[in-house]
Formats: sequence, C-alpha cells, structure tokens
Amino acid sequence: MDEINLGFVATGARNSVYARNLRRQFGDRVRIAAVCDVDEGRALDFKRDYGQEDTRVYTDYGKLIEENGDLDGLLVAPPNHLHEEVAVMAMRRGMNLLLEKPLAHTAESCMNIARAYTASESRVTMGFVLRYTPFYRTIMDMLMQGKVGRIVTLSADEVVGPVLSTAFLRTWRANADYSGDLLLEKCCHDLDLINAMVGVEPVRAAAFARRDHFLPQEGLGPRCSDCAIKDTCSYSTVLWAREVEWREDDGEYEYIDFDNDLCVYNDGNTNVDRQSNLIEYQDGILVHFNVTLGGPTTKRTISIVGTEGRIMGDFLENRILYYPMFDKPPEEIQIQHERSGHGGGDSVITRSFMESLENPDHVPEASFKDGLKSALLAFLCDRARDEGRFLPAVYLGELDSIRD
Repeated sequence: MDEINLGFVATGARNSVYARNLRRQFGDRVRIAAVCDVDEGRALDFKRDYGQEDTRVYTDYGKLIEENGDLDGLLVAPPNHLHEEVAVMAMRRGMNLLLEKPLAHTAESCMNIARAYTASESRVTMGFVLRYTPFYRTIMDMLMQGKVGRIVTLSADEVVGPVLSTAFLRTWRANADYSGDLLLEKCCHDLDLINAMVGVEPVRAAAFARRDHFLPQEGLGPRCSDCAIKDTCSYSTVLWAREVEWREDDGEYEYIDFDNDLCVYNDGNTNVDRQSNLIEYQDGILVHFNVTLGGPTTKRTISIVGTEGRIMGDFLENRILYYPMFDKPPEEIQIQHERSGHGGGDSVITRSFMESLENPDHVPEASFKDGLKSALLAFLCDRARDEGRFLPAVYLGELDSIRD
C-alpha cells in the first residue's frame, strides 16, 4: 500500500498527536483525505497543520463516513459520549479504526459498539497508548519470563498534577455524563494494564471515593484572571504563564487549553476527586488501584509482588526495580524511549495502527475486547462505589459472544 488515506473525527488533543506522529514518521505516504469537527474553524486549522490542499472538511461526522467509504483508516477521538454513534456507523461501513480510549461512556454504549464490531469485518486499534510504551512492555516481559513467580498482589497509583487535573475540571471531561467519570476517563489505561499483567479475569470489586475538594468556594473565581488568589493558586493560568514550561510532545499538557481559565472550584464538575479500588482476580490475586486529582505532580507508580520476587516501577522516572528473593540487591532498569509523548508510546501506537492497515494479520498490543473489558471493569468499580459493597464481575458472561 503506497499511499494511506485517512480520515479524522474530532481535532482535539489525541487526534492532533496522532496526525503529528503520522506526518513525522511516514511523511507523504499519509494522506489526510477528510477531517471532521463540530467547530469548522478547528477543522480548517487541522487541515492547515496536517492535511493537504484537497483534504475535505466536515462538521458532520455522519456525512464524512457516508462520503468516504474508501478510506484506509479512520481515527476516532471525539468526547466519550459520541464514541458509540461514530464507531457503530463506521463499523457498519467496514472501516478500520483507531478508536481512542475509553471505548464509550456507559456500559450500554460499550456493548452496542461491541455488537457492531462483532457483526463487522472492521479492524480496531484501541487507543491504549501505555500498552505501547517501553516501560510497561518491559514489565510485561519480566512477568512473562517468570521474574516474580506467581503474582499475589499488585498495587498501582496515579496522582494527577495540578496542570493535568484541570482537564478533568474545566472541560467536557468534568461532566461524568459525557466522560463516564474519573476512573473510566483517566484510568481505563491502568485497568487495561492490570488486566494484562495479571493475565486472569476479575472476580469482584469494591471502591471508595470522595468529592470534597473541587467544589465551589466563596470568594474564588469565576475566572483565574479575576480571582484573588490568581498569583498563588496552583491551578491558575496566570501562575502557569510564569511557571510552566510547555512542550508540544509533553503528554501531560496535550489536553490543556492554557487560555481556559475557568475556576477549578466550579459547579460544573461532577467527577470524584479521588477513588480507591479493590479488585480480586482469579487465582487469588489481589489488586489495589488509587487515582487522585490535584497532587503536587503527575506520577504513575506500580508494585507487583510474586512468590519469587517483586517489581517496582515509576513511569515518569522511567525506572524499574526488580527485587529477587532474600536480601539480594535490586536490579535497576532505566528505560530509554522515543520522545514522542506518553513515555514514547505515541509514536509506537501510530506505527502499529499503520501496520494494521497494511497487514490484516497484524495483532495490536491491546485488542478490541481488551478495551471492552477495561471499560466494563471501570463501570463495575463505580457501581460498587455507589452501592457501597463488593460486586461480582457478572459481565464476563456477556463477552463470550464478542469476537476477539
């Protein structure tokens, strides 16, 4: 396949990252045939930055799909509540997709997409970019090699720093009706990785959460520019203008509109501030996963304890420590990666998607069903949180009819 013709639905952060990496790695082999955004100005900017003179611009994604059935691939990255309509429509046309995570914002929408996928011949690359990072691939390789023996416990933690936290407090992601809530939108990556690492299915889950910090506060806002604490608040765009160094390929800042200065203590946010999840997997594996908005800096850490050793990792520091049994000194692994965002994963997932378009037998790091399992586990944890009890993973029986 000499020239690859692609379409893009939505022109936000993720599709801009994909387009930039496609252009850098494949140059003129990639032709952006069509682009859609409800904001025509943004679509025209996207065409200017990444497209060609004859790139077709749409504000209706249904029309793009209807008029461009011969595309080699479609990259789908609108807000989560729109995933179902776009994905189902494209799958009915047999289009091959790069579908941004999470799969959709509700369990019902996820299953509707799954049924459309099963009935189609579409190939789907799920946007689980962390699966493609050298950091997590190294940990997966170590587990496959039996470095820790049989896994008994896994603990992971995601702390979201002040700049990145605003993506979940100032944008559509702040509304759980659109995003699906914090665990799904921010951490379906992490749930997918945990599922892959333990290699067995969840049995039951419980969760605890609080929403008591990012609430309206008298005397603050409504905009940073008008606020009494604009020079000291960690979420202030006025402060950021002095303190934050932004790079195009910095994964933490790709979602951030530095001109959006809506106070984070606003009444439009319905996400929880923090959530702790307990998941029991088959084979007696116990998992604990935390996510916290508003930490001092963004950080992802993981600890895996097995019968023969322990792995500890810090994603942002690109460092993995392996502890064998007894008092032997740990082995330190320093991860090197391409500077493409998300720990080098952005460039790798882009190449994988391109390979999937040229080779029908290509197997992505994360399958469509992996995306479905991750989302359904997030919904299970959230429901257990809301009901205040352990809930069994009964959804697993629904997956038998979904193709891999």
